[in-house]
Amino acid sequence: MKKRAVSSLLASLAVVSFILPALAADAPGLEEMPPIVEETVEQAPFQLDGVPQQSLVYENRSGVTYVTVGSFVSMLDPEAAVEEENGAVTVNAARVSQVVDGSGNTATVVEETLNLTVKAGAPYIVANGRYLYAKDSLILLNGSVAAPIRLLAQVFNLDVGYDGENRAVLLNHREGDAYILPGDSYYNADTLYWLSRIIHAESGNQILEGKIAVGNVVMNRVKDPKFPNNIYDVLYQKNQFAPASSGSLKRTPNEESVIAAKLVLDGAEIVPTALFFNRAGLSCYASRNRTYVTTIGEHAFYA
Repeated sequence: MKKRAVSSLLASLAVVSFILPALAADAPGLEEMPPIVEETVEQAPFQLDGVPQQSLVYENRSGVTYVTVGSFVSMLDPEAAVEEENGAVTVNAARVSQVVDGSGNTATVVEETLNLTVKAGAPYIVANGRYLYAKDSLILLNGSVAAPIRLLAQVFNLDVGYDGENRAVLLNHREGDAYILPGDSYYNADTLYWLSRIIHAESGNQILEGKIAVGNVVMNRVKDPKFPNNIYDVLYQKNQFAPASSGSLKRTPNEESVIAAKLVLDGAEIVPTALFFNRAGLSCYASRNRTYVTTIGEHAFYA
């Protein structure tokens, strides 16, 4: 009985083996079906240290990529404290390490901290006492505060690149500190002292952009070989800045003049080529001999 059953099964399989090729030959289009492949995932618009990131909330405006502060911080540090209310967001974070003493006891040591404030509509963000300029101001995106990704990357010490082939923004951690260096360590005290005072003396009643532009002129001169290479000598160079001879240069600057000075020292540029400024409409050496750049408030700037 077992031999007959096996023989019958083999016979049946033989018949099927002849039938299937015939059916396959008769089925229209079957031979044209593409091979089965694994499902692909759409390329993520952001990568962090080479790993695709899908969680960032972003929008491109006039060539600037804005991301919401909350989604950016969550990507980098899910443990960070993020509070957002009335168009403002604050972030507090820390990098900690575990230290084991000789008795085997473990303690948590705070190595670095981050305090970040971002307000929709403001022209800068404040991170660890540093002032980072946002030329087109900060925005609300789907009800959340958003900032240019390059500014937020600077806060977290990330390099920013772009992969044109895959149309992806590349974020990579730098070696060293986890957060931006605090202002107390970054800003040169002497430079900040004099820069904030000349800004206040020359443009204390002007809009922020005008204050930054005055600061740009001063620091452009420090960098230019035709002028002294330090801020004090630039300001006190003969017949250059009236407040230096009048004594008004030593007046205590208002808050926005100090902020403008910090913005300049952190790279804010309104007039990157200007070396002169004067009251708009005034006939002077610069207006007659130098290239006109722009007018901001009551001042005209010249390269």
